[in-house]
Amino acid sequence: MSSAPSSRPWAVLVLAAAILMYVGCDRFGARPEPSSRPADASGQPADGAPSSDKLLADWPTVRGVLVITGDQEGYQEPCGCTDGQLGGLRRRYDLVERLRAQKLPLGLVDLGNLLKDPVAARGGLEQSKIKFTTSLKALALLKYDVLAPGPEDLKVGVDEALAQYLNLGERPKVVAANVTGKQGFETLLQPSARMQVGPYKIGVTAVVDPATLKAVADPALDALLSIRTPEEALPAVLADLEKDTDRQVLLVQGPPESAKTLAEKFPGFEVVVGASEFDEPSDEAETASGGKTIIVRPGKRGKYVAVVGLFDDPKRPARYQRVQLGKRLDGPAEPMRALLDDEYQGMLKAARIVEDFPRRGVVNSAPGATFVGAETCKSCHPKSYEKWEESKHAQAFEPLIANPKRDMQFDAECVSCHTTGFEYKTGWVSAEKTPLLEGNQCENCHGPASRHIAAPDDKAFRQALALKVESAEKDGLCQKCHDGDNSPHFDFKSYWHKIEHSKLDTYTDPKVHQAVETKAAAKSR
Repeated sequence: MSSAPSSRPWAVLVLAAAILMYVGCDRFGARPEPSSRPADASGQPADGAPSSDKLLADWPTVRGVLVITGDQEGYQEPCGCTDGQLGGLRRRYDLVERLRAQKLPLGLVDLGNLLKDPVAARGGLEQSKIKFTTSLKALALLKYDVLAPGPEDLKVGVDEALAQYLNLGERPKVVAANVTGKQGFETLLQPSARMQVGPYKIGVTAVVDPATLKAVADPALDALLSIRTPEEALPAVLADLEKDTDRQVLLVQGPPESAKTLAEKFPGFEVVVGASEFDEPSDEAETASGGKTIIVRPGKRGKYVAVVGLFDDPKRPARYQRVQLGKRLDGPAEPMRALLDDEYQGMLKAARIVEDFPRRGVVNSAPGATFVGAETCKSCHPKSYEKWEESKHAQAFEPLIANPKRDMQFDAECVSCHTTGFEYKTGWVSAEKTPLLEGNQCENCHGPASRHIAAPDDKAFRQALALKVESAEKDGLCQKCHDGDNSPHFDFKSYWHKIEHSKLDTYTDPKVHQAVETKAAAKSR
């Protein structure tokens, strides 16, 4: 893997200095978020910045660094729909490359759960499978050492997930002490792995909560995997690691509280990695076993990276810091950009994820109604159309194709909120086949209108399109797209005035009471 381009030298790595806060005992510490002023690895200020703003400020000479991630939950990149979005594999790549440029010995481990509920994901199961492939390639590109199998990842199909693990090659190794494969997968899941991090030989193992695994509800689970409790599996694995490794790390894939429980039961592990209850992990490290063990939680959705520094000091052998993946880590990261923008989007296009998306009928609409597009609505509702045309909803499709290096019109996760009628029969298919449904139009809220335009005075058809403001707010209609990730500051009442269009039009002209030909039909003549 090539290092970061010289136009973004490693000296501009932006991590803050703050006085260490010791947690539980004086062996482990945590620090607040890094600031934005640069410094080099030697501690000398870069470009005149204060020397306190160097990487891992106030840490003594670090001998090795563990980079810890997990619970990505399908979030490969911020979509760009709003400012201030955190996370992304590109920023993670930038961070890791800058650490490597500082000649810091690294060990990279991931807790798993690269996906979340693939069947119910916005892009659907088939896109989730491709996303899983891409996420595994990203870990290999970053040269990860160890990956724990995530129960959410197995929901793409246990056989599918195991087959994709097989394609990884040498790195990362998929490790699980209490889960073993069957029927040809016997050697796939290793009970442990060793990695050299500076002068230290690190032993790593992982366990997966059996109850969480059983919830995968795939008949292939029992056929392809044997599962034991962590308590049954860990004693022998830990004893084996202690024979030839300097430090031991345990990854716990399960409920957040299980990491603390196992850390207390098995104090031989110096670092235990557990799931987080919230997206944002604590900026302080937990400890267990009277301060012998540090518990690290990387958070969810890839917004943060947990960094653990390793030292020779027996009183404080490890120190913890969370790193927020924000704009300050927007380096070129060209290999990761190529994977996400070129290869991943190319795979989605080749697989016809959007065009062949499994579509369903619209509920609570006039039976048999089809989507006609806002251009057709314009003839009878000109003022309402004008209000919509001035809104960002009308231009919603443009961001998908505005960047030629990141064409997202074949990405079902993006298309679902930037087009009209996607997921439904007769709705958006492609720019070539359904150009009149580009953008977020009237029918995404009101439903397909073909029956109404064919008989404008039919009260039943009009009623099927009626939508009261109170219902839209109560049912969370807007939040399907304006969710916490894509529109974190969304407030229905303050946003409503931007699209409010009741009583803008009058219907005294006799023409508005006559059947209207769809624009698509008119263009086809």
